[in-house]
Amino acid sequence: MRVIEGNKRSSSRVTLYVIVVVVIVLIIVGGVAAYYATKKPIMTTTSSTTTYITSTTTSTTSSTTTSTITLSTLKPVATSTYASVAGTPINFVLSSFTPSSNRYALFYAGNGKIINTTSQYVNVTYNYPGHYLVYYNVYQSGSLIGSSQSNMIEITVAPNVPSSLSDLVTVPTITFNITRNPTAPIFSTGETVYLSGGFLQPPSGQNMTIYEYVWNFGNGTTLTIPALNSTGYAEEVALTGSGNISYIEPSKNPITLSFNEPGLYAISLTIITKNVSSGKTYNYTTYQSVAVSSSTSPFAIYSPNLQVPNPGTIIVAENVPGGPYSFDPQIDYDAIGFEELLNIYSTLVIYNGSSTTSFLPMAAAYLPTVGNWSNITARYLYGAISPNYTIYIFKIRPGLYFSNGDPLTAYDVWYSLIRDILCAGGTPGTPGWILTQYLIPNYTPFTSVITSPNDTQGFDEIMNAITYNNQTDTVTLHLWRPATPQFLFTALADPEGTGILDAKWLEQIGAGINFTPAGFYAYQQQADEGNYNTQVQWNPISSGPYMIKSYTPGESVVLSPNPYWPTNISYIPKPNDTVIIYWVKDPNTAYEMFASGQADIVTFLPSNYIPSIEQLESEGVASLYEYPSLAAFFFTFNANISEPILSSLNPSYHIPSYYFANPLVRKAFAYAFNYSEYINDIVGNAKYHFDFGNLYCGAIVYGLPYYVPPSELSNCPTFNLTYAKQLMEESGFYNISVYFPIIVSSGDTVDFTAAEMWAQALHEMDPNINAVPLYMPSSTIGAYGIPGQNPMPVYNDAWYADYPLANDFTDALYLETSGVYPAPNGWNVSYFENLSKYFASQGNTFLANLFENESEQYNEMDNLILMADKYAFTGNTTAAQLYYKQAEQIGIDLYLYVYTYQPTLSWIIKSYMHGFNNQILYEENPINGGDSVFYWWIKG
Repeated sequence: MRVIEGNKRSSSRVTLYVIVVVVIVLIIVGGVAAYYATKKPIMTTTSSTTTYITSTTTSTTSSTTTSTITLSTLKPVATSTYASVAGTPINFVLSSFTPSSNRYALFYAGNGKIINTTSQYVNVTYNYPGHYLVYYNVYQSGSLIGSSQSNMIEITVAPNVPSSLSDLVTVPTITFNITRNPTAPIFSTGETVYLSGGFLQPPSGQNMTIYEYVWNFGNGTTLTIPALNSTGYAEEVALTGSGNISYIEPSKNPITLSFNEPGLYAISLTIITKNVSSGKTYNYTTYQSVAVSSSTSPFAIYSPNLQVPNPGTIIVAENVPGGPYSFDPQIDYDAIGFEELLNIYSTLVIYNGSSTTSFLPMAAAYLPTVGNWSNITARYLYGAISPNYTIYIFKIRPGLYFSNGDPLTAYDVWYSLIRDILCAGGTPGTPGWILTQYLIPNYTPFTSVITSPNDTQGFDEIMNAITYNNQTDTVTLHLWRPATPQFLFTALADPEGTGILDAKWLEQIGAGINFTPAGFYAYQQQADEGNYNTQVQWNPISSGPYMIKSYTPGESVVLSPNPYWPTNISYIPKPNDTVIIYWVKDPNTAYEMFASGQADIVTFLPSNYIPSIEQLESEGVASLYEYPSLAAFFFTFNANISEPILSSLNPSYHIPSYYFANPLVRKAFAYAFNYSEYINDIVGNAKYHFDFGNLYCGAIVYGLPYYVPPSELSNCPTFNLTYAKQLMEESGFYNISVYFPIIVSSGDTVDFTAAEMWAQALHEMDPNINAVPLYMPSSTIGAYGIPGQNPMPVYNDAWYADYPLANDFTDALYLETSGVYPAPNGWNVSYFENLSKYFASQGNTFLANLFENESEQYNEMDNLILMADKYAFTGNTTAAQLYYKQAEQIGIDLYLYVYTYQPTLSWIIKSYMHGFNNQILYEENPINGGDSVFYWWIKG
């Protein structure tokens, strides 16, 4: 499975002074705002008795009267949901309000609106995302008799940007400094409030930039801050004001201010974006309610016994800018989209918690067994496996429904698996090869089965590989060679590939399959970028416990429970929580959302945040769990760079397309990387006294079968600039001037720092080399993975296990015809041979021989891997171990990768988050690569 900072300060300051005049009859910020125009009640509460002071002022006299009344502390508002999507109505019930002829209530919606109602029910539509505090007051004959202001609830509203605006606007974020404001979003009058404004992602549209920030502090005071041209971050300004805000100090991040009067304030941040060519502007807003208390007007958020905020909603902040590539289970092949697929699709089987060898039935009613084969009745009632392990029969679980209400049948499973095979040769690479390798004779991974519209042989092989029977509600897989359940089930448990789609729905939206050789051949084209069915890609029908409620491209996704998920699967409970996942622009935003209480889970934080997380853990507000991974992180070289596309990224970039086809250049670069500084100081094992992972060498990582320790391999590179320079001079490319980017996924500050370190060493090794780190969204990195059209000279990436077997890594990382990286990186025997012929024609026998030898080595490695895979598949472990080790050695000698480290995975969660059955192990399966199984998270 493929995976693909900080606030900046301006050197100049712009000072803005704003004088604010507030007319008292317009102030609507207090807990009893409706009374400010005529009389101002000050409530001093002792138990259930309130002293009610009324002040009356004329031009010449004033008087004060004091009376004692009974003021009730009302129950919190009941709501239809604690989490919603912008533009979606929310129903509220004023729990303690009984309507009568002389009674009314004021409902404070948290967005600046106060609704006067004589009904117990209020309906509110929040048009913008944010965090809204909600409460109500009840009045009898014009007098306040009760308030829920000490039992406020918080509503979280996720973005819902129209598709027509998704690439033109950015979603703002408002966060607090929880260290300085530990009670946020509750404050006291006069208390300094520290607010930080930012954004999830910059606008992705052509010529679009962030233009300015506009703050509204909820009482008519506003502040406009220009954006820095090159960053999108705000310039520094200073604002002074009067009225309810006593001061706003020099501010970018954070803004500091305080409020003189108690009340509920609706703070908003609007980010204005601009098309620099046309001058047209766009805007989008986020809200954050804050409640300002005084001794006479206390505010508090309703706190159940477990003190769990936003019950019923799991909020995740993920430091993965750009979001996923797709939600199509037969197309998406990245670790970001994998998380959504894991929750919205059923597969025949799933992994049993953290185990990589034990499985549970999901869409299957039972796990098939060999023992059921001999009994015909049991074979089709419970599923069975033939004694020679070539036929697997799965009984489909009754009572399953898609999120649109369609029943899930054997036909749907069959249809989805056929679709998986047809998508197996898609570009960029798709996951279909994982199952197809078991079903189609001598199949080469990442290639298409149907080779022409008249390919009847390929058509027959597919149709014979999978069959279904609606009468027995079974699906049968016919393997072309034996495979034990441990092998096959790993393929069937992967939602990337075998996620089940609604066949009827696919046909309704133009993604139906024509079951003929020509139809299969044509359908294969839908797996190529540019030909995707966009409705399957971004708005699919769910077959799993969750479904997609809304999606804002590159910003966020909201998952809500599939209303039809059954209640009788004990180990996959029907979920009650709504899940909001934010893909944020940088780790600081992700951390602040978590630390300030706006997120329950934070993922993919760089290592330098661990001390802060440990501090939160020591305070009892966070929990940190570590567990092993089956993952490899690395930098990879492109041997056939698309110079025209690279030039489109920056016209100044220049590098020969074949620069990294030279094995000595790659070797020199590998020896110019400081591995010990990387793991100890940049990743931070020594710096932070934390195990973030370990150095490794080779494709097969620790924990996989046939792993070879680095001590048993030779030529694993170490940092040696003298040797690196010697290699570069020997390569024949020493005197070539190059300027190119080292691509790093946006938000990955660790590897960006590593790329900076590496670039400096490379320039020292050869002054002709000028490399610069460049952030790029993971989805863009994945989209560039097209053979012959890849502009990335060097890029950082990672491979997470699709299944816990060695060939998942060796095939993906090394194989010429079936690897995820070799094809888009130009690692091709014919390509190396053609380079050899070209340099021979130029009279350069050294380079001609170098590329010829490289071609032979690469071909030998491929053959060794194929033999190793064959022996591993048939259970000949001795032969498999021998051939994998030999292939690993050649892979290292070719220096196709700069192996960085095998990470340790971790969960950073709030202390009230727990695993299913109170076991965090359910969330620690290394195959999931740090992605949540949300139906196994318990909040509370």
